[in-house]
Amino acid sequence: MNALDKIIPDPAIDKFVDTSFDLSDRIHAILESKGLTQRDLAEMLGKKESQVSKWMTGTHNFTIKTLALLEVKLGASIFQITSGPIEPLKTKRAEPDDVMV
Repeated sequence: MNALDKIIPDPAIDKFVDTSFDLSDRIHAILESKGLTQRDLAEMLGKKESQVSKWMTGTHNFTIKTLALLEVKLGASIFQITSGPIEPLKTKRAEPDDVMV
């Protein structure tokens, strides 16, 4: 057994990564629908294009403040929180207690 076999999956990390990619995909879709580029977004935000490019890789840890700024500048919802019914979280992987080590 090697070191990688001993790593216990963490559903919270998996959810974080999935959400990061979902946010990046959503921003890409909004830009495309508006005929904008990452360069355009960088100019709108007063940021360097390289910084926005890093955001768009799906590995950036967006703050709520940054998400709010993006929504205002793009005029579209990126991350939506609703007051509707609370749905159970759909998990793709086993919880740590279910994993055999």
